[in-house]
Amino acid sequence: MRNILSMFSPFSDEALVRRYYLYRATISVGFITPIFTLFLLQTLTFTQVGVLSALYSLLSVGGEIPTGYVGDRLGRRASLLLSVAFTVSSLAGFILAEGFLWYAFLYALWALALTFRSGSMDAWLYDTLDERLDTSRFSYVRGRGDAVQKWTAAVSMVGGGILYGLDPIYPFIAAVVFNGLGFGTLFLLPKNHQYADRGNSDADHLGPRDALTIIRKYLAQPPLRSMVLYVGLFYAILGVAHTYVQPMALETLTPYAAGFGVEIPLGGATAAARSGEAGAALAVGLGVMYASLSAISAMGGYYAGAVEDFFGTNRAVLLVPAVAAFALVVPLWVGLLALPTFATMRAATPLVQPITNGYINDHVEGIGRATVLSAVSMFSMALRTPLALGAGMMADATTATTAVAALGGLFFVFGGAVWLFGEIAPDTEATGME
Repeated sequence: MRNILSMFSPFSDEALVRRYYLYRATISVGFITPIFTLFLLQTLTFTQVGVLSALYSLLSVGGEIPTGYVGDRLGRRASLLLSVAFTVSSLAGFILAEGFLWYAFLYALWALALTFRSGSMDAWLYDTLDERLDTSRFSYVRGRGDAVQKWTAAVSMVGGGILYGLDPIYPFIAAVVFNGLGFGTLFLLPKNHQYADRGNSDADHLGPRDALTIIRKYLAQPPLRSMVLYVGLFYAILGVAHTYVQPMALETLTPYAAGFGVEIPLGGATAAARSGEAGAALAVGLGVMYASLSAISAMGGYYAGAVEDFFGTNRAVLLVPAVAAFALVVPLWVGLLALPTFATMRAATPLVQPITNGYINDHVEGIGRATVLSAVSMFSMALRTPLALGAGMMADATTATTAVAALGGLFFVFGGAVWLFGEIAPDTEATGME
């Protein structure tokens, strides 16, 4: 009972960390994650899903710098509140609307939600640790936050699969209610000192030209340039690949499920993947599978700090994306290995992202951190746009499994070139100490 009460006590250092974990739980979208692509495929083709993903990426590119600027100008918490508002609005829209054009609008809201959160969440955490604890704990706390989010998702994913089997709309209703709790958790978090104490003064805050200058200063030269190219490509490829997990699971694993008496939708595994018709049993199975994968990915976030300590920043950033890219190719040869591939995909980003963001934060001065982190996300989204279009067309022409394997091959070609001609996350003196 004492631990529960301490979470809502005045802002002690450790209580703040626990409140941050509580916020991270509420941004999980586990109810819709295991069925979202199948939901879209009920009325859309793979190519149309690819177009939506590309549109999402383009809007994210256009919004990253302005929303990062909002985070640095108005405050991180205000930016995060806007993110929750756009998330809930988008989820509610899928309950009420149907069709490609409506979905495009809802994807736009989702893109705004991501961009308002992408830089501000990590910048808030880093500044809070700098003010109250120790920035060396960033990877540890951020990784644990990822783990909390993933464990929350694991529980809700099972529910999402069950609800989808009852009615495809039910998971979205549950998600609206749950994600709406994010408003309350954010009000439990304080503003960073530079925003809480600023009054009406504009001193020490970025203007638009200052933001662009900072981006050029830090991202166009070592030590961040090669790392941003490498991990930006990795985030883009993995982001597109995640879109095809559900149809890929039906293509590769449904034949094995049939051996256990699971009823296969009319037309077979490939037809089921193209139409989004999973059936009640397969929908529940997807929920359980995603829950298991989320638990595995939570371990990735939980041990991000330990992995960084063991391998060092350079090797961790280099190896994790390479292993994940290889895993994307394997199911093309052995369908049953799709399960470890999915596990690797889910664990890779929460494992490497706290390490890379901590490295970036260490090399960027305080007031511009949200802007720089948003610029990194913007770069990844820019790469994701053509990849999403190409993967959608390839999936329509072949299979989702083939499209995902092609993405893994692309990473080895272009990521390998970055590694050969640049230095990824070199050991240099940190500059972001303000």
